Amino acid sequence: MKYLILIILSLLLTGTSRAQCSGPVRTHANLHWSEEAKVSSPDRVWEVKVHPVLDADENRSPVTIRKCGESKSWPLFTLQRSAEVFWSPDSKHVLVVNQPLSGTNRLLLFPVPGSPAQTSEPASDDLDKTVTETLAERLGKGKHVQFYLPTLVSWRDSSMLLAVGGETYLGDSGPLDTYCYGLRINSSTLHVESVLSERELKASTGHACHVSP
Repeated sequence: MKYLILIILSLLLTGTSRAQCSGPVRTHANLHWSEEAKVSSPDRVWEVKVHPVLDADENRSPVTIRKCGESKSWPLFTLQRSAEVFWSPDSKHVLVVNQPLSGTNRLLLFPVPGSPAQTSEPASDDLDKTVTETLAERLGKGKHVQFYLPTLVSWRDSSMLLAVGGETYLGDSGPLDTYCYGLRINSSTLHVESVLSERELKASTGHACHVSP
């Protein structure tokens, strides 16, 4: 009994005892601006929360992150319509596939507050810029993106695989044509490690792209 008390005191003094999030752990969730939701990190230390604002003229519900057991929270983004939220396996990043408009997604990547990554990593919208720039190179000149619908396929360590699909058109109002690529990206450096064709993506993962809303 004496040794158990000493171990507990040691944990408290060294700060290794951490409050954990209550309730079931959901590391992935679909969010809606009018519904309250909580998404916990795999290690149950962090929690992303939607705070619905139902009495405003526009749909603008704040989404925050906080460490469980503490009252302080940090703003992540404003939810205008719907979004998907994914925690990284190591609980150090949050990926948001924001859907402010039908047919147009936006990728946001956040490190947890207070981590070294928060000051050294790119801005939250730099992942989206990396994906759209790579997409533009693949599609070539003259093609305009009508629908842009990236989704997360898998996330292991720092290797993130995205399925990026949608529709393009030529000229001012040319016929619509679909596209689909798999982009493997390092979530810490945002370096594009490889680009898969639609066939390669399907063969290696079984996943297909979303090409229309």
